[in-house]
Amino acid sequence: MNIIKITNIQIKNKELFIHAFVGLLIGFFILHPISMAIYWFDTNGAEYSLRNLGKVTTDSMLHAFSFHMIGMAIAFSFLGALIGLGSGLYYKSLKRKDGLLHGKRKLLEQSIPILIKEGESDFVEFKSSLRHDYRQVKTNKNLEMVIMKSIAGFLNANGGTLLIGVNDFGEVLGLDNDYFSLKKNDKDGFQQRLITLVSNTYGKNICAFLNISFHTINKREICIVVIQPSIGPVYLNENTRTIFYLRTGNVTNPLTTSETVRYLQSRQIIKN
Repeated sequence: MNIIKITNIQIKNKELFIHAFVGLLIGFFILHPISMAIYWFDTNGAEYSLRNLGKVTTDSMLHAFSFHMIGMAIAFSFLGALIGLGSGLYYKSLKRKDGLLHGKRKLLEQSIPILIKEGESDFVEFKSSLRHDYRQVKTNKNLEMVIMKSIAGFLNANGGTLLIGVNDFGEVLGLDNDYFSLKKNDKDGFQQRLITLVSNTYGKNICAFLNISFHTINKREICIVVIQPSIGPVYLNENTRTIFYLRTGNVTNPLTTSETVRYLQSRQIIKN
C-alpha cells in the first residue's frame, strides 16, 4: 500500500521533479561558469572582447568543475533547482487552472441545452444574431446596438448569460449569417467584432466583465456571453441621449432618470 502511495505521489509531482532537475543542470553547467567569468572580468578590470570572453569562459568552465570549487558548484546547483522548482509550481498552477476552465467549459456545454429549453429569464436572454436581420434577410448593423442594450442590462443588474444565435422561441439558428457579414468569416472575427463594439460603446475596462465562448448544437455554432455585474453603472449613448438599461424579468428596459437614481440608491444600500 505504501509503495503504491509513493508511486502515485511521484507520478503526480513528475513535472516538479523534471523542472527542478533541469534547473539543477542549468545552475551547475551554465550559471556557475558564467558567474565565474563575470567575476573574473570585474576583479581584473579586463576589457570585454570576444577574444577575452572566449578564453575566460573556457578557463572558467574548466575551473568551475574542479574539485576545490565543488562547494560553489553545489550552491549554484541548489539555486538552479530552486528556480526550476518555482517554474514547476507555476506550470502546475497554470495546468490546474486550465483543467478547471476545461471542466467549466464541459459543464457549460452540458447545461446550454437546458438553458435553451427553460427559456429566457432574469439571467438568460436569447438573440437571433449580432447583425443579420432575419426579417429583411440582410445585414443590419443597427441590431448590434440591440446586443449592446442587452449586455448593459445584465451589467447593471446581477449579471447573466446572453446566447447569440438562438431566437426567442429557443430555436438554434447558428451564426453562419453573421460570419458571412464579417471581414473575417469565422468565430474569431465574430468575437473581435463583439469585443470592439463593447470597447467602443462602454470602454475597454468593461470587457473584463464578459466571458465569450462558442459552442456547437445540432451542427450550428452559437455564441455564449457570460456577463458579470459591473462595479458601477453602465450607460448607453443613443441619439445624443444617455440611457440606463436594466434587466428585469425576461426583458431589458430603459429606465428614466428618476428610476435610475432610485435603483442605484437601493443598490448602494444593499452593498453597504
